[in-house]
Amino acid sequence: MANIINSSANLDKKTIYFLTRSKNTMKMSECDGQVIEVKAWAIYEDADYQTQELKQVLAILTEDGETLATVSGTFIRDFLDIVDVFGEDLKKIEIMTGKTKNNRTFVTCDYAE
Repeated sequence: MANIINSSANLDKKTIYFLTRSKNTMKMSECDGQVIEVKAWAIYEDADYQTQELKQVLAILTEDGETLATVSGTFIRDFLDIVDVFGEDLKKIEIMTGKTKNNRTFVTCDYAE
């Protein structure tokens, strides 16, 4: 079972499975410009398949039953900032990408109404 570090309240076993083990999980970076309705979320540790290094993963289960995940530190930080303000009242976020000064693409999010 995944080592869950932080999550929305009261995750049942089915939700934990979808957040941490679903084979249909989409990459957050592939959802640029989408507004998603957050049903549940979790940050958990998972080992990299090649290096076995532990990484933090943020997974979000949407109201549509889709699971999206990222290891992006920027996304995780910005998502937790939104959770700090809205807590369990968080309903929607917008996923967006941008470019760094070095022209590298990054993924982040913002609160959406």
